[in-house]
Amino acid sequence: MRHLLLPAAALALAACGDAPPADEPDAPAPTPSEPQARTVEGRIMEGTECPVLVTPEGERYALALGEADFGPGDYVRFTGPRAGASICMEGEATLTPDYIESIDPPARDRDPARAGGIALDIAYVTGSWVAKGLQADCDRPDFQISESPGALVIETRVNGRPETARVVLGDYPRIDWDEPLPETPIEARGPDGLAILRPATDADYDPVEVAGHAISGDGVVFVKCAG
Repeated sequence: MRHLLLPAAALALAACGDAPPADEPDAPAPTPSEPQARTVEGRIMEGTECPVLVTPEGERYALALGEADFGPGDYVRFTGPRAGASICMEGEATLTPDYIESIDPPARDRDPARAGGIALDIAYVTGSWVAKGLQADCDRPDFQISESPGALVIETRVNGRPETARVVLGDYPRIDWDEPLPETPIEARGPDGLAILRPATDADYDPVEVAGHAISGDGVVFVKCAG
């Protein structure tokens, strides 16, 4: 009877001839490293094979959602490792969920029409402002925005401390606080409101308090005091 020795079998036999003595311990098998989990946030969209999460910065990640009850249109914070292999042929990587939750979208992801088509300018933002509501008291404004040489400046209290920061207008209106405070977007809530919003891109945002009002979720709306 003839036998055909396949290359793999031949290599195995050759290896047996050079095997170490029986009393010599085998080297331990290498331990594979655990994939590192990462946290991203964004809106889930339809993908070619799998749902795709698109972050505010435009990054795209395919999601292996399994039985998670989320789908296109949901804005979520997603924590999970990169999949070693996946049928999802889209995005920078495929992420598998360790934890996923629905969160409020940041300013850049919201409908611009809700600002009433009002562009923020110097005249709109300068003055004294109080949080909208029954407790509003213009004798004790929550913050004041004034024009100084070369800049707009807000004076208020942040997390209980006096703070002064620059107000930036243009395509991305925001308050540019000193580090380590995150910059906070602002938008008109027409015709007479100004909203301070949570940061647009910070997945691990820890809410700050402006004049005692926590800036979280959909933000806080302030109204301008007369005069």
